[in-house]
Amino acid sequence: MDKFITDSLKDIALVPALSAWDLIFALTVSAILCVLLARVYIFTHSGHSYSRSFVHTQVFVGITIALIMMIIGSNIARAFALGGALSIIRFRNPVKDSRDVAFIFMSMAVGMAAGTKFYFFAVIFTAIIAFLAILFHVIRFGESGVSFYVIKIRMESDFRDQIETVLQDVCASYSVISVDRMAGGGNADDFVYEINLKRNISYDRVVDQLSRISDDLSISLLVGESSVNV
Repeated sequence: MDKFITDSLKDIALVPALSAWDLIFALTVSAILCVLLARVYIFTHSGHSYSRSFVHTQVFVGITIALIMMIIGSNIARAFALGGALSIIRFRNPVKDSRDVAFIFMSMAVGMAAGTKFYFFAVIFTAIIAFLAILFHVIRFGESGVSFYVIKIRMESDFRDQIETVLQDVCASYSVISVDRMAGGGNADDFVYEINLKRNISYDRVVDQLSRISDDLSISLLVGESSVNV
């Protein structure tokens, strides 16, 4: 039985012959499509946690996956060998945004499609993903419609009523998160407010109105819009 199986597998080419042109074409297709995905990521990115190295990573991951898929081909032994080799890699940089993880998986999918010669599938996938990402960005899909901020104000307690009068005018809601009085700091307290601005009210206007109360106020905007990741 073993001899029969061995003889049957002799004529089966587990790894198809690949020319240099096949390699160059697959890597080029993967690189172009991953660059397009990276451009879409840059255009639709929001917040302040932008990383140039992450954009480069998207392209490099796609190209690398394309080459890996071409090397593996239909050879199960190579698949296990490469899986074992790649399992020793440990990534120490945490991904701060789940959307970034999605773009990494998109680049991997493009690389897999290009490496297995499903070029048409890779192009269609990239086009659909790019369309959806730009559409969501333009129509601001998924935004809650509220603008929450955290403001830290160092002031004397006598100014608290005036501060909260201003907040009532410009905020749909606000709440005190914490009050901190430092030892030896006199009457100066640190008030931390979470505020939800009214429609068409900018945080610049809030800071400007608060600053008019007294020159002794120290105002810090700790957190911006909900899309900020630091």
